[in-house]
Amino acid sequence: MKDKSTMLPGLMLFACFIILTVCSLGFDFAFSSVPALGVIVVELLAFVPPAYCMYKAQDETFTLNFRWKRRQNAVVYFGFTVKFALAVSFLSFLANLVVYVICGATDMDLSSMITTSGVGNQYGFLSFLGIVILSPIAEEIFVRGALFSAFEREAGTAVSILLCGVCFAMLHGSLLNFIGPLIAGCAYAFLVYSFDSIWPAVLAHVINNCYYYVINYLIHLYSSFGIWKYFTHINVILFLLTLYLTLRSLETQVQLHTLRPFTPSGRPVSEVLRDCLINPGFFIFISSFVVSIALK
Repeated sequence: MKDKSTMLPGLMLFACFIILTVCSLGFDFAFSSVPALGVIVVELLAFVPPAYCMYKAQDETFTLNFRWKRRQNAVVYFGFTVKFALAVSFLSFLANLVVYVICGATDMDLSSMITTSGVGNQYGFLSFLGIVILSPIAEEIFVRGALFSAFEREAGTAVSILLCGVCFAMLHGSLLNFIGPLIAGCAYAFLVYSFDSIWPAVLAHVINNCYYYVINYLIHLYSSFGIWKYFTHINVILFLLTLYLTLRSLETQVQLHTLRPFTPSGRPVSEVLRDCLINPGFFIFISSFVVSIALK
């Protein structure tokens, strides 16, 4: 049923956004002693139930392709995914950095930009498990598994990738932290479609979160030494290096014909966006995002 395929994604995004918002309001109170456990609980509560609801909503007229199966030729995409993920991580960080600098951020504001949500300066197995492993899996199952598949039914590949990126950025609930997740969200959706598996996106997301986990630790440790002056330059160099390696690897993927070609929707883009975005589900999701931004 067309209504289900267009309205359900928006309703589940709204549910996910509300859970994230409510949990963030009571995070410090409920998980002040063990914030790493809070991250795990919040991620599981926010992303797993909406994904499960979409899974259970399937019928003969509404089917989703979660792309659970791991490609047998995983070695083919592993190297490309690692290089691509690193380049995207560096680019996302630099994009957010530019936004913060334009907004007149101080070194303290820049440090808060990468502070891992809720964990502060507590590092250990539990925080690593929650941030680097479980969060990417939960988020990818919902955003690039359920949502991307639902969008793909109506919008075609290119528009679905863009919609996934925008929704992923909006779920972060901040305009200052919007461009980075937008880039990453589109990149992960590209990986999911290109290799017809969710696991390359999970791997890329793990690499991204691991990168932020490490630099968060470094900022906490060396912020008093003026690390930002050097850290930004290092990130630019690393981005250019990984971009070069990614493009070389992409050339190999094209030659091996391992990347799936994009599938158009067969309808005008304006009509596709109207069906996907102009419905009650997406209206309340977008309205909630706008209200949360206005109240900050």
